[in-house]
Amino acid sequence: MKKAEFEFVVRSIVEQLVSFLIEDYNLEMLDAFDKVYNSKVILLVQDKSTGLYLRSAAYTYEFLKEELNLQ
Repeated sequence: MKKAEFEFVVRSIVEQLVSFLIEDYNLEMLDAFDKVYNSKVILLVQDKSTGLYLRSAAYTYEFLKEELNLQ
C-alpha cells in the first residue's frame, strides 16, 4: 500500500471514530477529535505493523471506547 493510500485509510478511520463519538456521546466535534488523537488507539491505527488500519472503524471503536472508559 502506498503512503498516500495508507494516510487516506487512517484519515477515514479517524473521521468515522469521531462521528461515532459525536453520535453516541453527544460530544462536540473538536472534543471528539481531541479524544481520538490523544488516544493510544490512534497510535495503533497509524502503525502499519499492527494491521489495525485494515479493520473496520466499528471494530476499532470498541477499543477506543474501552480505552476512554465509555462502555
